Amino acid sequence: MKKPVFSLLLLLVLTALPATTFTSRSLLFADSYMLRAKGSEANYWNPALLNELDRDFWLPVLNLGVYATNNSFDLALYNHIMDRDFLTEVDKQMILDAIDGKETFGLGVNMGLFGFTMGKLALSSSVQVGMRGSLSEEYLELLLMGNGDGSQVYEFTEEENYLEALGHTDLTLGVGDIQLPLPADLAPLRFGASASLLGGIGNAYTEEFYGRFSTSLEEGLGLEQNVTLRTGLAGYGFKGMLGVAWDPIENLSAGLTLDNIFGFINWQMETKDYTYRASVDSVYIADLGEDLEDIFTEESAEIEIDPYSTKLPPEMRLAAMYRLPFASVSADFVQGFGNSVNVNKQARVSLGAEFLPVAMLPLYLGFGTGHADYPWRVS
Repeated sequence: MKKPVFSLLLLLVLTALPATTFTSRSLLFADSYMLRAKGSEANYWNPALLNELDRDFWLPVLNLGVYATNNSFDLALYNHIMDRDFLTEVDKQMILDAIDGKETFGLGVNMGLFGFTMGKLALSSSVQVGMRGSLSEEYLELLLMGNGDGSQVYEFTEEENYLEALGHTDLTLGVGDIQLPLPADLAPLRFGASASLLGGIGNAYTEEFYGRFSTSLEEGLGLEQNVTLRTGLAGYGFKGMLGVAWDPIENLSAGLTLDNIFGFINWQMETKDYTYRASVDSVYIADLGEDLEDIFTEESAEIEIDPYSTKLPPEMRLAAMYRLPFASVSADFVQGFGNSVNVNKQARVSLGAEFLPVAMLPLYLGFGTGHADYPWRVS
């Protein structure tokens, strides 16, 4: 049992890290990073943290982060299955029990091209590529278990079966450490903002998905599958970020950001819809000896469409961090206002810690909560 099903699953058995906006070092804290970012990284996490003391200069390519994620399968399950010569009913049920309604997966790459600070200003550029997808548990159930007694009707929709990929570059200018006055007995509130000009590399997403499978003695076998994939290349766009940071008491910091303000990318080249339609209607065993073209209808098309826009949903982040001489702990609460490659509208929490048991040898820890669309993770 080493080949057909699990060659596909191998691609999904990946480390559990988040599908969200990230930079290379933030992965070490499971993205509890909003109050930890310094220098050019603050352009992407909280521009209020930009200041004259934290200076840096990014060299091309050296700031690289990669993540891969799935919400169901781990290496223990994969190794268990690959050790089997064939799948028992218990093994099949173990696979299905690991899936929470649908199998989701993601992949992301972030590479810093350049970045430098000039006092309270920072200018940076990076490349971001992300992908997310989902496959309904019922597809695997059909593959592993068959269609039971034949009375069940399976329907598949875009909500649980989709693919989305997005790649773009940015040129980001940020300004921070703008002091907002508070009463004299309170610490000042720092404000910052960044603006990003976006250059679209490529985009693809499922515009339409519907599938249906049924069998019965009266109506025979019925199958319907409709898919439309929309793609685009070379676009332009914009997004903004606002951030505040506050140190209400000694060693304690708090902050708030709102990202993807007015965020969009407009795709200009090779904008197309790829459609696929297939259907089988009322087929019985006696019909299987006939020419398949007579019982199976299939068609595909490539259609040029007008330029279109991808909206980048806003995302709000609240964070707090407490610092000690040899340690720090932080918590980030994230709430997206839509679903995309980098944003999820279900709230989540990330926790991070840094310890310095030995000078120049830090230990980083991170944990993040998750759900069916967004896997929990540790780092």
